[in-house]
Amino acid sequence: MRPFIIGVGKAGCKVADLFLNYHQGMLLDSDATTLSFFTRANKLLIGKKLVDGNGTGKNLELGREIFDGERYSIVEKIDEIKKDFDCIFVFSSFGGGTGGAVDVLIEELKNSYLEQVYHVGILPSEEDPEKLIMNFSDCFKDIVRQADAVLPIDNDLLKERMSLRVSLNKINKKVFHYFSNLFEVGEYVSTLGTNVLGVQDVINTLEGVSSLGLGVYEIIRGKSYVDKPELVVALAGEATSRTLFPFEIKESQKALVIVSGPKRYLDFLGSIPARLWLEKTIKSSEVRGGDIPSPKKEDLEVTLAFGGIRKSDRLRYLYQLGKMLKSKEKYSEKIALIYEKMKSAKEKLVQLDKDFEEIYKNLKSIGEEQ
Repeated sequence: MRPFIIGVGKAGCKVADLFLNYHQGMLLDSDATTLSFFTRANKLLIGKKLVDGNGTGKNLELGREIFDGERYSIVEKIDEIKKDFDCIFVFSSFGGGTGGAVDVLIEELKNSYLEQVYHVGILPSEEDPEKLIMNFSDCFKDIVRQADAVLPIDNDLLKERMSLRVSLNKINKKVFHYFSNLFEVGEYVSTLGTNVLGVQDVINTLEGVSSLGLGVYEIIRGKSYVDKPELVVALAGEATSRTLFPFEIKESQKALVIVSGPKRYLDFLGSIPARLWLEKTIKSSEVRGGDIPSPKKEDLEVTLAFGGIRKSDRLRYLYQLGKMLKSKEKYSEKIALIYEKMKSAKEKLVQLDKDFEEIYKNLKSIGEEQ
């Protein structure tokens, strides 16, 4: 594949930057300090007039206002640097003020280009401030509505018992691994005895809420016994338990099996057993599959792409939690407003009491004079 990569916001730029050594793209943010950490030539500071390079402070509406005002300048920048590409991948955090506002950007990208536009969104963590969870519940449906597919990343799932701060670089490298396998689709020309995938297979699979899973078998020369049909099925099973966010596998409408590794371990049967197994697992006939004889790889890997995911308890939990926190914040604001009004009324009553006391004294003195 020839993806055009766009990183938005601090979290999105960190992940996207890993891909820019291999693919074309750019980094966007409203925070000048964040952008200064990246040495890429193709980066753009947005929202100068509104925030003067100081970021949005997790303000989602401010982020949308920035993108609405700069949508055309962003497209102009893309036109300046782009070569031919098959699709656009936008990486950002669902919880950020800039990253969560990408529905406005994606809408403009869809209007400006014929290629598919996908969003890779980092879900808020349990270690994050409540504001990020509220932003997620505010922006998730808007982004899903605009993008051709949305691929959530659950850092809490991927951090593996470590704190998020300690494991963040490791998580980003893992995400890079998953998507690099996907981006290899279409790089290799089909030859006799191979079942090579094309870009259209990815486009036909990714739809609505989507995800990737990965199973890896380390090949040790002279010691590994590679029985492809059984091994590939086992790796597909491993991939279903190592997805980028938790969801009900059986509730996927589409799937794609990508078997990649050294050419000597791949043949026409490489992906077929896993594809047949996956068809039964998700109860769908719309399962594609193929092989990628990659000279870059030393191990045998099975990457699964799922599209049209209809059920995820994790997404539902975060969405409902965000709505609940927002209601709590709203009621807290109302209570605070009522308190201020009561405080003001109390001050007025105290002053009124003083005024009545003064009036009483004046009336009393008048009576005594008479």
